Amino acid sequence: MSKLKSDITSEYINMTFCASCKKCPSIHIEKDNDIITIGGKEEGYTKFTKEQFLLFIEQIKKGTFDGYFKKH
Repeated sequence: MSKLKSDITSEYINMTFCASCKKCPSIHIEKDNDIITIGGKEEGYTKFTKEQFLLFIEQIKKGTFDGYFKKH
C-alpha cells in the first residue's frame, strides 16, 4: 500500500499518494478556494468543485466502490 506525504496547514492540504517517487498524483485543497485539484504533471490534472468532491466522498462512505477493490 502506498504511503501518503502530506503538507497540512490551517489554509490548505497538499497530499501526495506515494512517498517514494515524484511522479505520483496528489490532491490540493485550499480553504478559501472552491476548486480541488487532483493529479500531477505525468498524468494530468482534474479539477472538482468542493460540492462535487463531497458527493464523491459520500459515495465512498456508502461503499459504492468497495466491490472494485481487492481486500487485503
